[in-house]
Amino acid sequence: MKSVKNIIVVPQGSYDPLALVAQILAVTRGSGAKVTLLGVLDPPPDDPDTRVALSNLHTWAAAAQLREFQKIAEALVKEGVEATIKQRDGKPGREIIREVTETDCDLVIKPAESEGRKLEFLFGSTDMQLFRLCPVPVWVFKPTQSPEIKRIMVAVDLVPSDTQKSALADTVLQWGKYVAGLTNAELHISHVWDLQWENIVRGQSVSQQTIDSLLTALEQRHRKWFDDVLAENNLDVNKAKVHLHKGDPKIVLPMVANDEHIDLLVMGTVGRTGIPGFFIGNTAESVLRQATCSVLALKPKGFGTVET
Repeated sequence: MKSVKNIIVVPQGSYDPLALVAQILAVTRGSGAKVTLLGVLDPPPDDPDTRVALSNLHTWAAAAQLREFQKIAEALVKEGVEATIKQRDGKPGREIIREVTETDCDLVIKPAESEGRKLEFLFGSTDMQLFRLCPVPVWVFKPTQSPEIKRIMVAVDLVPSDTQKSALADTVLQWGKYVAGLTNAELHISHVWDLQWENIVRGQSVSQQTIDSLLTALEQRHRKWFDDVLAENNLDVNKAKVHLHKGDPKIVLPMVANDEHIDLLVMGTVGRTGIPGFFIGNTAESVLRQATCSVLALKPKGFGTVET
């Protein structure tokens, strides 16, 4: 995989500056990556009655943001990380993606923005927009989480006949291996499989023996695919915890992440490229909606975004 040399960090929403610095250092330590702290503010509305007052408020907000970013940059520089600051006006998701496409960025890092009074979902609208559309990996971390990353889980979707999904599985595994190496975290690798239409045909015209035979053969096939992809990516099963489960990945993956107390989930969010308007898979969307830990979201090679 491509080494991480340029990172865009978006200190947005509610977050602990010390935790943010710790997350950045976890990735930059040993990689020599440069960091750009990117701030995005909505421009003042073009309303003649309030233009002057809101323009002044926007100026004050930009100045306050700059002072906050300068403190973060100083903390990073003290740790030997090269840090610069950029500020843009516009909608956050759109401007973050524009900054990514206009620069040689390898990774976006930002705190999660829970929205709504009940905070049912960890990720807010900007986070989900980046998961769907940002062309580079996006690491959105849980603001209340301890900066230390102890356990990482990689979720892989294995379909050897689908070259794009196979390539994405390799990418996800390589990133999981890379981050685990940087953070000395325990690495978990998970794959979920099921027999399509099993619930519909079981107990109907198809015999129990036929279904059980199909399940046994399918499990063996997925286990071989799993073993092969781990070997191809030089992952030692004796050094990682491997999870092969039968079931619905939309249910099983969040359950395993919770049961294993995972701090960072590494997953693909797009199954394939080249389909207009298709930016995120149903399984990925459901898993993200249930996630209670930080997420590093990846897309297939060749993924291109659109103007948002």
